[in-house]
Amino acid sequence: MATGADTSRIDATVLVVDDDDDFRAALAETLEEEGYHVVDARTGDLALALLDDAVKGRTRAPDLLVLDLLMPRMSGIEVLQRLRKSRRWASLPVLVITGVNDQMLPVRLDVPVAFKTDPQIVLDAVRQQLTRRRSPTSPATTAQDGSEDGSPRSDRQ
Repeated sequence: MATGADTSRIDATVLVVDDDDDFRAALAETLEEEGYHVVDARTGDLALALLDDAVKGRTRAPDLLVLDLLMPRMSGIEVLQRLRKSRRWASLPVLVITGVNDQMLPVRLDVPVAFKTDPQIVLDAVRQQLTRRRSPTSPATTAQDGSEDGSPRSDRQ
């Protein structure tokens, strides 16, 4: 239920991309209960198509992409690589979600990581990312520190 205390979610659209139907639905429900507008996709290809629709004005552009790392056909890493090559989406904040321990990830990511143990953990990380993005004194992107709550590293090196 929306509390009204966190204004970072007002008018925020979150694109959730995860091939796990149950987790994607649970996360979408959790985010919607907090007042976020949620668009979801089951695959990386579908997510890129939704972003293309946003560029064409057919759908609302997301304020944050919540992206599962390990998906069939097109992994979250591949989606990230394509976004970073795009002039329009290179600066889109991304929160990676995964069930894999960050030390087991195939590459070091330059985006925050939240573990898919509970939609509430991901909700907290979403709030943090949107608050950080809207804060005039905070950078839009941060490096991960591997913390289990998905919070980005606060110290800049």
